[in-house]
Amino acid sequence: MVMILMCCFLISPPVGEDSLGDVKVDYTCANFTDQLLKSMDMVDVQIPIWIINLKRDVARRDFMVEQLERLGLAYELIEAVDGSTLTDEDMSITSPELSEQRIYRQLTRGEIGCALSHIRLWERIVREDIPEALIFEDDVLIGRNMVDILLNREKLPQDWEHINFTAWARVVPFGDFIFDIYRAAKFLERPFSSSAYLLTKSGAEKLLETVYPLYIPIDDYFSISGLNSYGVEPQVAALMQFGTSIGQRLRATKPKPKFWKRKHREFIEMIRSILIFCGIRSEWIVHLNQNFKTWFRSLRE
Repeated sequence: MVMILMCCFLISPPVGEDSLGDVKVDYTCANFTDQLLKSMDMVDVQIPIWIINLKRDVARRDFMVEQLERLGLAYELIEAVDGSTLTDEDMSITSPELSEQRIYRQLTRGEIGCALSHIRLWERIVREDIPEALIFEDDVLIGRNMVDILLNREKLPQDWEHINFTAWARVVPFGDFIFDIYRAAKFLERPFSSSAYLLTKSGAEKLLETVYPLYIPIDDYFSISGLNSYGVEPQVAALMQFGTSIGQRLRATKPKPKFWKRKHREFIEMIRSILIFCGIRSEWIVHLNQNFKTWFRSLRE
């Protein structure tokens, strides 16, 4: 009789909810055993994992949640800043004048909302003294070996501050293998992506020193902030074709400059990066630049 009662208990788990670690277990579900096993198989990579997601983008959120739960990674959903609801205070961090000078157009409200979503996480890293964090946008297909790379972070270059997992740039792999066939890689050209990246506290501090005033898309700042930035080769993450949630980028409001003028601006950008690397704050550079232009115009008059 006792054996029969025990079998009944195992076959029909009690109704209700309980928690096992950080995983909520619903005993009323038919897949009770699967949930229990999943809760036991959580991988502790010892870093926070954040998913940036607009509240209205349910399909994207479900896509990311399913992947991370399948990989056994704990995560936190971060509500993205909606560009359509930006306040005057939000807009005050931008410089339309610099945008016109550098990218020949204005940033869209969607681009500004996206930037603020990342910036607030960088601020959180610094404020909460978080050594490193993994940040995802909500359109990334994550390879299974991402877990193994995270578990073997000690094999990344010793000076790394930023690992870009979805960079659109040519790279050269180097050094020891992190896991299996994966190695760190140096970028041969500027990478443009903020979809999936590891970031250290020192990297976040450098970005925050550079990002104000905001005048270019947020993924550009990884290349101009003096970060020790690397990729992973072969890629362990890829972008999905969901379509953009931040809207189409505006067209340039004036024609792009000719070759030598473009090279001059690239040279100025390089000098700016060197100054930031030497400890000069970004806003000081902008202020000095504006004062110099005012002084130069006064001489011409």
